[in-house]
Amino acid sequence: MKIIPLGILLLLAPNALAATIHVPGDHESIPMAIKAAADGDLILVGPGTWNQTVNFRGLDITLQSTDGPEATWITPDVGRSCVVITSGETATLDGFTITGGTGMPYLGSLVGGGICIESSSPVITNCIITGNSAEFGGGMHIALSSPLVENCVFIDNTSISNGGAVRIDNESYPTFRQCQFESNHTGDLGGGIAYGNDSSGLHEDCTYESNTADIRGGAIYLGCSCSAANVSGSDFCNSVPDHIVGGWVDLGGNDMCPVCGDDINADGVVGVDDLLRVIQAWGNCTCIEDINGDAVVNVDDLLRVIQSWGACPD
Repeated sequence: MKIIPLGILLLLAPNALAATIHVPGDHESIPMAIKAAADGDLILVGPGTWNQTVNFRGLDITLQSTDGPEATWITPDVGRSCVVITSGETATLDGFTITGGTGMPYLGSLVGGGICIESSSPVITNCIITGNSAEFGGGMHIALSSPLVENCVFIDNTSISNGGAVRIDNESYPTFRQCQFESNHTGDLGGGIAYGNDSSGLHEDCTYESNTADIRGGAIYLGCSCSAANVSGSDFCNSVPDHIVGGWVDLGGNDMCPVCGDDINADGVVGVDDLLRVIQAWGNCTCIEDINGDAVVNVDDLLRVIQSWGACPD
């Protein structure tokens, strides 16, 4: 009889003990299945709308739909985010539509209407994040985290302040790969994505279409030199009032449709009216007249208007 060394048995043990849990087969709800799960388990969720906030509760598990996001929806408890990953998890969320969330409390604000990520590094893949809202990060809020977000769609999410679709803050290092950001909106900065402090993200092969901000950064906004967006192979079109504001790194292969972010009054022409708007807003300002996004309206913004003088490109 062949004897297997104890060390190999110990290495194999976690995989041998991993379970597959079915919803609704084994449990009636996703939260009940998570409560019964252990690290390494796979929870397979059948089609339907699951009306309860999903909290991973510190477990490194995989939560996966059997029929994809078009058939499998997660909606939250009233006044909550749809999905909460805030306890150090390296979990995986795969194949859901995330909708109807309004955020979780974080530093005095409601953040992450769709997905709230803090102090964790999950994998979010093959998901549709849509119709969520919050003060910061309508679709997703990332703080102290390094998630991989892959093959996901962010559409029609809104925020009062930064980050209509996503807000990244506080030493976070996410990767967005092959994601689509469409028709997200913020009343402030960063219609698609807004960076807060001390964070750096990688954006690979993504699409940004028709994202809008009332002040600056229709697609991406970076509020300080302490953060950076590293962008490659991505397409930007129909951003309002501009595509990217702040310090970003062009890694190549990006395609940007013509945009007229220096047309402050949105009349299709960069001219005297825009020049006067800059002069009237002179000084410290978080406003649309701050064209380069450095929180000061000054000669740099004035020069931007002069350099763009004339009719906006079609």
